[in-house]
Amino acid sequence: MRHVDAVQSLSESQKAILAKAVSKVGIGHITTCLAALKKSGDSINNENDLIGMLDLSETTAVPSNETENVSGDRKVEDADVDYLASVLLKCYPDMPQASADALGLSEVMAPSLDVVATSRLALRDAKSDFVITALYTLFEEKLDEIEQIIASNPAFVRAMQLSRPDWKPN
Repeated sequence: MRHVDAVQSLSESQKAILAKAVSKVGIGHITTCLAALKKSGDSINNENDLIGMLDLSETTAVPSNETENVSGDRKVEDADVDYLASVLLKCYPDMPQASADALGLSEVMAPSLDVVATSRLALRDAKSDFVITALYTLFEEKLDEIEQIIASNPAFVRAMQLSRPDWKPN
């Protein structure tokens, strides 16, 4: 979340450039990407210009169609990032697309992105009634836990009511 204000201060075109660059080089480079945009923003016309300003010698770039998962043993696909960004936009309709894309790739959202990817894989591979029943029960129990967490924090309740006016605490 520490980068949200810095991202919000960027122009829409800079946000788009940042999102594309981060999707290519990985979220670990967001700080240097933001610094480069702040320092040389007017001379950066696309993500390749931005990437060219980074020192990538210490790490390797991640292929643009998949991002290394925090656990290192699964891959997060572009579709997972896009889905998470669409969920963010559904919750916060005034959020610019580029901000949702960047936030979806942010460190703070990494566990949520993990859930998106893992859910996709679990549902894709669920071929039997006991797997589907177990997954359904798991999601149902986790939803109950999330609702308890929300209900115990007035700030979460307000955020839910603002982003989803139809939401009612249980």
